[in-house]
Amino acid sequence: MPFSARLSPHVDRVRRHTRTWVRDMGMLGGVPWTEAFYDAADYGGFGSLTHPTASLDDLKHINDWHTWGFYVSDAFRDGFLRPRNVAGGRAFVAALKSVLNGSAPSPNPAERGLADLVSRSTLDDEDREHLAEFFDALLWELHNTAQGRVPDPIDLVEMRRRSIAAELSAKLARKSVGAELPAELLRNSTMRALVDSFGDVPALRQEIVGFDHSYATGGSTTSAVLAVRQFFDCDLQQAVSVVADLIAARLRQIGAIIGELPSIADEYGLDAEAKAGLHRYVEALKSWLAGELLWTQRTGRYGFSPVPTRKSFHAPSGLGTQSLFVKPQCSFASSISAPTDWQDFQ
Repeated sequence: MPFSARLSPHVDRVRRHTRTWVRDMGMLGGVPWTEAFYDAADYGGFGSLTHPTASLDDLKHINDWHTWGFYVSDAFRDGFLRPRNVAGGRAFVAALKSVLNGSAPSPNPAERGLADLVSRSTLDDEDREHLAEFFDALLWELHNTAQGRVPDPIDLVEMRRRSIAAELSAKLARKSVGAELPAELLRNSTMRALVDSFGDVPALRQEIVGFDHSYATGGSTTSAVLAVRQFFDCDLQQAVSVVADLIAARLRQIGAIIGELPSIADEYGLDAEAKAGLHRYVEALKSWLAGELLWTQRTGRYGFSPVPTRKSFHAPSGLGTQSLFVKPQCSFASSISAPTDWQDFQ
């Protein structure tokens, strides 16, 4: 990770706020979250690492959105992915889409949380589209898993961006630093590549760190590790090393894109204020990536112990974590030049 992580000074207040909010929404009822699991995972500390410069009020709101996203993913995995309940998963997603369109929520915590967030957020059509894509990505994973199908690696990377709501995360980061940028600039192919690479880093990292937690226990067949293993017909550790190399390549690509931004700013005729906003946006993305890595290293989400003690900053253990946090030494991976996309592996 070439970027430095920082911790918001509001972290303790945000943790208290988020815990109250998830309890009020009914998310600590035992399935999928117990109070002990919630405390060990430290969802309340996520936003304080990924948005270290946000104001207290903004950070509370941002962290509620991220926490709700974690809850929906966990509830969907345990309620529908593991039992291969396609009909139930479709109904779950349909209910969330209905709430997004203004319908009253049921007592389901995922619906209640979404309704509350929508009521105090200013969502535009693009936001709603990205939320709908997030829901559709859940169903895509369920359909693949129910069929016992390991997806094509290229399709998997594209859908993983949706399943972690990368577009919304990037937009929250931009809004948190008050970066008002022209829409035509944000649609620029280089800016789009920046957001895509930004989304790929945490999405692929979770594929490795969460492998034992989810895929190895039969929770899903939609895994980048499994896709690489099948695509190359290699062993599991080699597949992990390839995915880790792709994460590193994405980080290098982000660095290269950042180097291009001054000339792009001039191309679009940005004034001094807009250039300053672009700089803040880039710094926010860098802080997000570094903070997410640090949270991943210390969270109990992927290796929960029933003892509800918040873990100190440490490196996780389990399949692939050496390849994730230390430069891979696998000869298979090192024989491949640093890729910029899955096509480079072919």
